[in-house]
Amino acid sequence: MSPDHEKHQGATAADTALEHHHPSLSGDDEIQMHEHEVTRLDQIVTRVPMRTWLAVVSMGWLYIVSLATFLCLVPVITIINEDVGPSPEYSWMANAWTVAAGTGIILTGSLSDLVGRRWFIIGCGIAAIIGDEKKPEKKLNQFFAPAIVAFIFQGLNQAGCLTTFACIAELVPTRTRGIVIGIISLGSAGFVMCGSLIGHAVSYNTAPTWRTVFWMSLAGNIVGTVAVAVTYFPARALARPTGSRREILKSFDYIGILGIMIGPTLFLMGICWVPEYGATSGRFLGPFITGCIVIILLGVYEAKWARNPLLHPYLFRRIRTFTLILVCAGVGGMLFYSLQVFWPTYLTLIFEGNSWSKVGIDGFTFGIGTNLGGSGAAILLPFLGPKVGTRNILAFGVLLQVLFIPMMCLVDETRKSMALAFSFMAGVGIGIIELLTILLVQLATPDEWIGFATGALGLVRSMGGSAGSAIYLTIFQDRSAALVPEYVSAAAIEAGLPEASLPELLGVLTGVVTDVPLTSIPGVTSTILESSVLALKKAYLASFRYVWLTSIPFGVIAFFCAVATKDLSHHLTKKVAQHMTYDEKPKADGEAAATHEEDIKAAE
Repeated sequence: MSPDHEKHQGATAADTALEHHHPSLSGDDEIQMHEHEVTRLDQIVTRVPMRTWLAVVSMGWLYIVSLATFLCLVPVITIINEDVGPSPEYSWMANAWTVAAGTGIILTGSLSDLVGRRWFIIGCGIAAIIGDEKKPEKKLNQFFAPAIVAFIFQGLNQAGCLTTFACIAELVPTRTRGIVIGIISLGSAGFVMCGSLIGHAVSYNTAPTWRTVFWMSLAGNIVGTVAVAVTYFPARALARPTGSRREILKSFDYIGILGIMIGPTLFLMGICWVPEYGATSGRFLGPFITGCIVIILLGVYEAKWARNPLLHPYLFRRIRTFTLILVCAGVGGMLFYSLQVFWPTYLTLIFEGNSWSKVGIDGFTFGIGTNLGGSGAAILLPFLGPKVGTRNILAFGVLLQVLFIPMMCLVDETRKSMALAFSFMAGVGIGIIELLTILLVQLATPDEWIGFATGALGLVRSMGGSAGSAIYLTIFQDRSAALVPEYVSAAAIEAGLPEASLPELLGVLTGVVTDVPLTSIPGVTSTILESSVLALKKAYLASFRYVWLTSIPFGVIAFFCAVATKDLSHHLTKKVAQHMTYDEKPKADGEAAATHEEDIKAAE
């Protein structure tokens, strides 16, 4: 343990009756941060009770089910549209999920700090059950609202399930958090690696088709929700305000919660419209600019005028231990989505064609890398953190992304193994950033606001990832629209295709024309087709290179942010922030005094 930690612990050992601080009591944020830096004797736990572990397992199960549903459903959205549509609004199934999850996680995290997390976690399971029940059962044609509503409930479920990381973190010792969350992450490995493959397999090979995923989700969420309901009974929320209900309602930050709901929602909605309408469309610019303005005004209000601000501005003033971690997570999310969003498309266009099984199998390497990197970094954090520092681990994760995502530019249509190897290494870096930033932002935040910290990081990552996706997609669409006609036309004409047949050939090869066989195009021969298909792949490769290169500036920003963070390994102790109601067993004075010396030794 660090000398500073021992000094703080010695100071607090004389006064074990200190209660968790709330800003409304003294208004001194520095006092709250000081209390976060010390460990009271009554916060030291040498053994977590079995009933608490059951609650942890139950919440981990809910998280895995939520993630599995997302990873299996999103890849088959086009299949759902073909079955119950078709509708031009089908993309809003995924968009609704993104918006609901992004906005919901900051609301869930912030409010659960104040009123407790039990019913939020149970509620997230119920939201998934409702979403599973509302899955479309018949042809919807153009009226796609029921399907979108089902995905909104799934997004709300995901928001609550991400908050389980805050619930779990406050129930176990700080130095055990990484191990526990890493093991839970390992539990989702099968779906991270094979989510797309599973989704397509059940869609094509089971009687209910894609609805099988909803039935699996329904069963899993019923089990998880019941398990949480009978095992998770946390004590009073650490940040729960004192005073009468009327006083609490009077001083509540209503403007803050309204801004949190409106600003990010508009921002994410604008981003979601970019692929369909373009970056210059009013459908994008209107909500996007309005959302940005609302977010900026909300920040000013929270910093200057809010009496009990939900966004806790003083945390953002702690640049190296809070804000830079959020920036690293947000920019890291932009790097993550450069591969996550485009990887299946990349494999389809360059290597595997329309074979969903081959694309799913080739996607194993990226999934394995992501899960291995995240779980490994989390599990090893209490061992590596004190030796090399949390800052260096974080910087290493970013460095892997900065190196291996741009190296995808070296791949050509004959080097699939190189692409798979680079995706694995980049995935390891992505996984490190995804999970490590959650653990670090929780360590850097007072116990009272761990839900807000987790929610803020989730929102920043969602906003960064959505913005990154829009940027990369716009770049890819722009470059491919220019390069595909150039490459294919030159190759086809050189191979002997009449110029009059070029538009039809381009339309068929790019999927714009679907009712004309390639062999029926005038003047087409096998040699021309072979040359044209090869040129098409080269054009897509050249277009993707712009995407990979665009990730470099984002990676450099994330790397410098990671290097500038402070080491947080001194927070890896046996301190436990929260306990269960059934653990509230007051000790007699003699018993408490006798165990103080043992507790101090255990903490060391």
